[in-house]
Amino acid sequence: MTDPLVVGVLYPDEWNLDFDRHLAELAAIDPRIEIVLEPYEESRELRSGRGVPPYDAVRHLAPSLTAAQRRAFARIECCLTLDLPFDVAAVAPRLRWVQALAAGVAHLTSAGLREAGIRLTNASGANATSIAEFVFARILGEFKRTRRLDTIQQQRRWHPVFGQNLAGSTIGLVGFGPINQAVARRARSFELDVIVVRHSAAGSDLADEVLGPDGLHDMLGRCDIVVAAVPESPETHELFDASAFAAMQDGSMFVNVGRGSLVDEPALVAALRSGKLRAAALDVTAVEPLPENSPLWDAPNIYISAHCSTEPTRFFESAHRVFADNLARYVAGEPLLNEIDLLADETP
Repeated sequence: MTDPLVVGVLYPDEWNLDFDRHLAELAAIDPRIEIVLEPYEESRELRSGRGVPPYDAVRHLAPSLTAAQRRAFARIECCLTLDLPFDVAAVAPRLRWVQALAAGVAHLTSAGLREAGIRLTNASGANATSIAEFVFARILGEFKRTRRLDTIQQQRRWHPVFGQNLAGSTIGLVGFGPINQAVARRARSFELDVIVVRHSAAGSDLADEVLGPDGLHDMLGRCDIVVAAVPESPETHELFDASAFAAMQDGSMFVNVGRGSLVDEPALVAALRSGKLRAAALDVTAVEPLPENSPLWDAPNIYISAHCSTEPTRFFESAHRVFADNLARYVAGEPLLNEIDLLADETP
């Protein structure tokens, strides 16, 4: 008798309105598949703290595994998950492959995957469209002064407030994965010039200019808007520090939809208070939830949202499509999509 291929689905089912349909699609891939449902979820504070080493300061926040979770981890060969315990191989000795539910995987690498020889893939691109739309909602809101217009409406005043054309501006994209590629496509529709900084300086049809990491500060000084969407890693930690904000064009706008650790937050607050930047839009912060006493809340002309720039229904549809495709590839012994090179550095 053939041994089952035990697949763990380790996120809470209430997150996904089409959970049962997606499970049925996974089970239909191969008759050997046995699906184990056992949610494992960490706090946002722990998840953000696990993004950049050292991790000892947040280990105490890790939840204790229940007996049911231990039984599930002991059996699974592959899984779809948002979170993983530290030293996962100790509780999941059969685990060979992890499909991340999201694009960001820095917190998962701290589970000891590389040391245990466990493969890791992500759901890169699953939320690119939603986030790119959100980016332009924030940009257009600032350029067209919708926040001011809403205030005037609430005051029942008829008072004209004129915005600014977006067309003809220059947008700088730091990182050029699926999210900023989607931003670049929309930038073309708005008649923006596009400059990209990424790990490779190879050209792209979506950009007017592509620079390597050494060109970051040069690019910052030439852009009206800068959008950051790069992975979390030691190399990108506080990539946007005081020197980066000083290099930005006077009166420019900064948008971060990557990871909160990319930004030196006191330096951003200083740049906004001084008027160096006209505005900043953050969907991510270094600590989530953002504490009530954070100076970010009081910074002038800042737009803060609670890591919610995606659209859940379509996100889960896309993420499960990636997982189902990869599960079929795993069964067939074929290369996996979006596999992370755990030996490589992650830089813009």
